[in-house]
Amino acid sequence: MKLMTVLRIVFLYLLAVLVATLLGSLVQTQFNLAALQAMDVPVDLATRAQSSLHDLLTFTPIFVVMVAATLLLALPLAEALGRIFKPWRWLLYFLGGFVGIWAAFTLANTLLPMPTFIAATRETSGLLSMMAAVGLGSALFGRLTKPKARRGLRVLG
Repeated sequence: MKLMTVLRIVFLYLLAVLVATLLGSLVQTQFNLAALQAMDVPVDLATRAQSSLHDLLTFTPIFVVMVAATLLLALPLAEALGRIFKPWRWLLYFLGGFVGIWAAFTLANTLLPMPTFIAATRETSGLLSMMAAVGLGSALFGRLTKPKARRGLRVLG
């Protein structure tokens, strides 16, 4: 494999990790704020923006490790399956991140002393939203690395 190809794949992997991490961080912030609102705590737009920025600075460094490990395992598996099931390649990439981060959450919740590592994943809607965020990052990688269709006539004979 050429050096430029390897560098491109590494760059796209890092981009997918970044997108998934940023989306996931913003999702968990909004779910946490919604939980506060459910307890009659007022949350205005300025608080949402400030909390989002705070979590991008403090939660993201932790979450990026989970996402990076998840995609490091999920992307090669999605690629291998995508070569077999070509029409569903995009879905396989999405599911790779989606299911992979669920496994990471489950592992973290099993091994860490607190009841739930990421509060937003306590409820099904928060868990599915966080999983979708990582699925989107994974699908982005799949889309940007999609092999180009070969053009030209094939001569039979």
